[in-house]
Amino acid sequence: RHSLSFSFFLSLSPSIYLSISLTPDKIDVQEGSEVSGDEIRRCQKGHFSSGGVGAKCIPCLPNQYQSKEGASQCNNCKDGFFSEEGASDCTSCEGHSNQLVCQGTTGKCQETKELNKVYGSQYYVWPVAVAGATVEQQCQYNKEKKASKTCATVDGKTAYAKTDFSNCDSKVTGDIDKISNKNVDPNTAKEISEEIKNVAVENGDVMNNENVAQTADILDNLIEKSGDDVEEIVRENIIKTVDGINERTSSEELEQGNSAFRITESVKNLGDKISEKSGDRLIVENSVGLAVLSPTEAQTSTTSVVIKSKTKDSFADAELGTGSNYQHTIFTADVPNSEKKPVTAALYSDDKLFPSPNTTDNLEGDFIKQALGDSEKGDIQMIASIIADVSYANKRNRTDLNGILQMTYQYDFSVETHYKMAYTYTEECNYYHPESKTWKTDGCETKVFVDEAGEKTVNCSCNHMTSFAVMLTFSSDYDVSEDYASHILLAISLGCLICTIIAYLPAKDLLKKRTVRLNLLLATSLIFAIVTFYFMEIIVVKSLKTGQAPKTASIECIVIAFLMNYFWLCQIAWMVTEAVVMYIMLVSRVENSHISRYMLKFNTACWGIPLIFPIAGVSWGGTHFANPKTCFLNLPYAYATFYTPVVLAILFNIVVFIRVWYSVNYNQAQMGKVPQSDIDRRKKQLKFAITVMTLLGTAWIFGFFLIIEQLNMKWLRWIFILLNSTQGIWIFILYVIMNESLRKVWLQLITNSSTSSHSTVPYSRSKGGFPNSKTKETTVKTTKTDTIPLSGASNEYKNNMPPPEDDSHIYEVISNPDVVSRLSDKSNPKI
Repeated sequence: RHSLSFSFFLSLSPSIYLSISLTPDKIDVQEGSEVSGDEIRRCQKGHFSSGGVGAKCIPCLPNQYQSKEGASQCNNCKDGFFSEEGASDCTSCEGHSNQLVCQGTTGKCQETKELNKVYGSQYYVWPVAVAGATVEQQCQYNKEKKASKTCATVDGKTAYAKTDFSNCDSKVTGDIDKISNKNVDPNTAKEISEEIKNVAVENGDVMNNENVAQTADILDNLIEKSGDDVEEIVRENIIKTVDGINERTSSEELEQGNSAFRITESVKNLGDKISEKSGDRLIVENSVGLAVLSPTEAQTSTTSVVIKSKTKDSFADAELGTGSNYQHTIFTADVPNSEKKPVTAALYSDDKLFPSPNTTDNLEGDFIKQALGDSEKGDIQMIASIIADVSYANKRNRTDLNGILQMTYQYDFSVETHYKMAYTYTEECNYYHPESKTWKTDGCETKVFVDEAGEKTVNCSCNHMTSFAVMLTFSSDYDVSEDYASHILLAISLGCLICTIIAYLPAKDLLKKRTVRLNLLLATSLIFAIVTFYFMEIIVVKSLKTGQAPKTASIECIVIAFLMNYFWLCQIAWMVTEAVVMYIMLVSRVENSHISRYMLKFNTACWGIPLIFPIAGVSWGGTHFANPKTCFLNLPYAYATFYTPVVLAILFNIVVFIRVWYSVNYNQAQMGKVPQSDIDRRKKQLKFAITVMTLLGTAWIFGFFLIIEQLNMKWLRWIFILLNSTQGIWIFILYVIMNESLRKVWLQLITNSSTSSHSTVPYSRSKGGFPNSKTKETTVKTTKTDTIPLSGASNEYKNNMPPPEDDSHIYEVISNPDVVSRLSDKSNPKI
């Protein structure tokens, strides 16, 4: 035990001493200790303390225990054990089946720590509990009362429900109680308005709904008892108080009860009181304003309220009246006023004091939930303009208007949606119904005008008076099945691409062919692109599950965007290479079309050149290169480093393939003696190449349109999904299933039989190929069992043969009429 009744004496002069006494509520104690009277002592068993100024030891909650003294926390009981509050040990459930924690295994809530700054400065620790159990804890600011939390099972999931703090005081409950108990009169109004203003402005974030309702009572009392007119400083303090609540108090607290409605009523009461005096007045803070306009003799039956500001999105610097030098008109109201009475308009920058279950204050968060499939698909509503509560003649919610209330709102609204969600929105005039806490449209007509600068003006014509605003309703045709289809098809494509590469491994002769190698490298680049896409999805979903999309791209997001840009361009580069090879062989008719070390040159070009574009994009844009929401390219970097080279490559391939197609058909017409099988095979290969180019290229053409929000339609997205996600499947079908040569290789492997009894010519020979240059002599078995040596074939032909490392000689046979003529001449004894 340590005594607190002591003093320090500092000698300031021979006759003056300074005495400092430490009181218990000012002592900062360590964890596991408490202040008790004039002593500091350790917590007993079954209790704990987190330490701090004036800390107290708290009993362990039910189903928790602490067997040691001086503990800073309690431990949970193991399964099959239970405890009462303040226990130093746990008891076995045997013989205690009446205990809820011992009944069955219906699911449990895990230990949860909760910090709610409105109701405490320390964590509320909720222990392990079974479904149906309600756990209680002492309130931190009024320990005689308790907060409670229920462990519930909803949709098969057991978890703690929302905490009930209704019995608990907030941090400022005591301060507001003191202010509320003060006597209000014209002499004390200024002081009291200052005090309540300070509470709201400085501690509005720790006010609960009861504090707000109590504050409304204090404001109404100030307005009523301030004399004939409310002093200027008191008016400003009242508006600042409401502004502090609107800006700092949590929406969760304002949605409870009717405290939000009561605080807006206080603003109306202030407007009624000061409108009894002549003169136009405007009091504005950051989010709340009050305008009062007195009619003049020049006005007939309409009073106009005009609010202007320096900037379009500013509210605090607003001015009243048409004579203002400010150019941006944010609100106008033409009030039918045959009674020639003052018109008041309470203004709010947002709808926080007008809670409704149908509107959102986190538009981006709702977009994310729908994009991830975490919420049901449906329209999303949001208040997009200031809220104006208009009245005149000190009468509220009038429906006996002699005419129509005309209100005009100007706003500049834009929203960034998730890349999967294409939204459209409509504007509509609404009014607030406080009893049901909903926004309604009856009695109002909406007209929307757009000026040359694209700025929208919404005109609301209503036959009654209340709180009005412009509501935006967002709708989308997005379907989560789009995601499922895309992921499933891409997984199948990835498997097909891997199978394509594996399928060619046993076909040694086919692997020597240039076109086969190009196709396999194309498949490889596509594999890399799909794998990168899955990593992109993981990073994006991880980011979105935080509930708020990041504003700047992370390093990992930039890396993914870089790799996506690179591998998709590599894929396009291999398509271009195949087109170039076909052109060289079939159009240019080079006598010897062999390209020395061609694979080295092709790999350098197709893996190297695409690298230039993402490097340039990152150097140009830095962290702006990647879209933080999608981890793909931001505009305009996507145009410069991706879509421009893709479009140019597609146009190039189209020109080349048209020219090659013409050349193949022209040669067939000019050389009637060319073996039909060779030309048919070249045509088939050309068709495959064109098909692959069409699938790969067309997908990104549709993808280009999808980044334009106005064109992001459901049918267009499905076309993109089907084209882009099935590329690997089509490559497998074209180059494996429809490849007769490859089928025969696998048939031989499966049947484990040899075809040597039919022909001594190598397999590639039966397909129109030529013997390897290292073979000195090859024989062909004829029906007369005679053999014809091919080594004695025309030297002229041999000299024209290309190197045998690939199938480029097939292109030469088709494109060289002289060679074809000599090979087709049956009178030549050497053939």
